[in-house]
Amino acid sequence: MKARRYLDCCSAPALERLRVLDQSTHDLEAVMRCTACGSYWFYRFLEHVNWAGGDDDLNSWFAPLSEAEGTNLLEAADRGSMDLSFLSTRASWVDDNDGVRRVPGVPGYRR
Repeated sequence: MKARRYLDCCSAPALERLRVLDQSTHDLEAVMRCTACGSYWFYRFLEHVNWAGGDDDLNSWFAPLSEAEGTNLLEAADRGSMDLSFLSTRASWVDDNDGVRRVPGVPGYRR
């Protein structure tokens, strides 16, 4: 994955995908790790297709994970056994059509 200079785990963040948790044509959830410092990240990509012919909305969220959280997600049996509700209030980065900014949580993970 391309370098995301705004990620704040270290001075030279670059993420590698360790496990895809869920994937379809227009979305992706994955556990990532920084190759420079070893920090874990939750990554969510969501594409809203504009079928009327305009630009699609492309959204990427990056939420930092503790080592225990990253390990738990890597070792979980399947997506159905994962409780990701903590992401709804985890300060994260979003990269979308409006640019890059901090947000108070990753949408879509309420209980």
